[in-house]
Amino acid sequence: MFLLSGLTGFVQLRKGLCYGMFKLLDKAEEWICAIMLFFMAILAFVNVVVRYLTTFSFAFSEELLVNLFVWITMLGASIAMRKGALLGVTFLVDRLPVAFKKAASVLVTLCGVVPFILLAYHGVDMVRSEYRSGMTTYSMALPMWIFGIAVPVCAFLLIVRTIQRGVIEWKELSLQDVHQISSSAEVKIK
Repeated sequence: MFLLSGLTGFVQLRKGLCYGMFKLLDKAEEWICAIMLFFMAILAFVNVVVRYLTTFSFAFSEELLVNLFVWITMLGASIAMRKGALLGVTFLVDRLPVAFKKAASVLVTLCGVVPFILLAYHGVDMVRSEYRSGMTTYSMALPMWIFGIAVPVCAFLLIVRTIQRGVIEWKELSLQDVHQISSSAEVKIK
């Protein structure tokens, strides 16, 4: 009995830790995106004002803005995946029985994870190549791999978020299945 209650406590602790880590990741993604977007807006605005008032411009601004845009795009995709806000065509799946919806959910999750695994693999390869070659950015002379690391890092986040979305959909479909079974049992009783 003691072993069973200890095991139950461990499972609850693990669920709590996972939930807390995901909440921390949620906030970190959103704050990083907000800070980067704010910085990009300020930098672009200041660059336009300086260019308008003088004959100078910040040479590094375009390079920095493009590279930060990659980060924001990838982090935004991760946030959208977490919220289930990415486009999807569910016309046929919505009309299937719950068991087939579960199978479709697993298939969609796998089809979503595979491209992100490939993106992570090739992103790591790209960063490794940039690191070995010592490539630097044109105007800032920073190592290219600093900006290129956005691809494998965010691809990993997208893998995690795709699996998380698949698990959430599975749980929602399981609840629908339980609800359908209990409502059909109530009908039989009456």
